[in-house]
Amino acid sequence: MKVIAPKRTRVKLPGSSAGYDELADFFEKHDTVELLEQGIMVEDTDHFDLQAMRLEYQKQPNSQQLNIRIPKGAKRMIERLTKRKTVEVSTLVRMWVIESMRREASQP
Repeated sequence: MKVIAPKRTRVKLPGSSAGYDELADFFEKHDTVELLEQGIMVEDTDHFDLQAMRLEYQKQPNSQQLNIRIPKGAKRMIERLTKRKTVEVSTLVRMWVIESMRREASQP
């Protein structure tokens, strides 16, 4: 008995002007394995450059600004968390970003 694999359809990527909702919807519908298999995403196994960059930025002052858009509810939650921790919003978010970067850079 011959087993026939289901036919895979090509993933349609969101356009360059896609908004937050469209991007969120895209990543809800498509898992990483599917995107890797179709060559849309590529696994980067070389983390040496990330480690070097991490060591470099740890010595630098906080002189660059990054603006992001997040849902209103997420901003309110961050503000509530900063009150509990008695830190500024930018400080808490910076701590989260740097911790996430450290984790990503150290993953195989």
